Amino acid sequence: MRPKSRKGRAEKHRSLDELRAEIELETTLSWLFVDIHRLLTKAFESRIKSIVDLSSAQWRVVFALKRSDGQMTQTQIADMLGMEKAPLGKILDRLEAGGWVTRKNHPTDRRARLVAATSKIEKHAEELTAAAKATFAQTLQGMRQGEVKELIARLERLKRNLGGADDE
Repeated sequence: MRPKSRKGRAEKHRSLDELRAEIELETTLSWLFVDIHRLLTKAFESRIKSIVDLSSAQWRVVFALKRSDGQMTQTQIADMLGMEKAPLGKILDRLEAGGWVTRKNHPTDRRARLVAATSKIEKHAEELTAAAKATFAQTLQGMRQGEVKELIARLERLKRNLGGADDE
């Protein structure tokens, strides 16, 4: 058995370096997404805590319902927000008790319940919109409009690459 040539060792070494660079890129990108999500949530929550007395999980559910422009099943909400159905059920119980959502039987699936946001959110819509705009103004500070549009287009491409639809 002959020892590997210098060229073979160099190619192997180079590919390890390339692999390390790829892993570093993927790790950096992954953590950037996680950190940005966490920091956006924290900044938005600090702005809205005096407007509505909702936990992060609760306002995410209410906003998802408003974004869907109608009603959704508990399974659809859980899928959209990446939550388990059982904890979501407890969140919906609290939201329903607080007058934020209503639940009714599904007309064609007796196992499912339809959840809809009530008009209560509309009482705070202007203040919540202002809080969201202020959060994004802070986030996008120093970026030109063209850069923001390009960023959105690239993030939408990443979402499509992962199987997400543009209107999700």
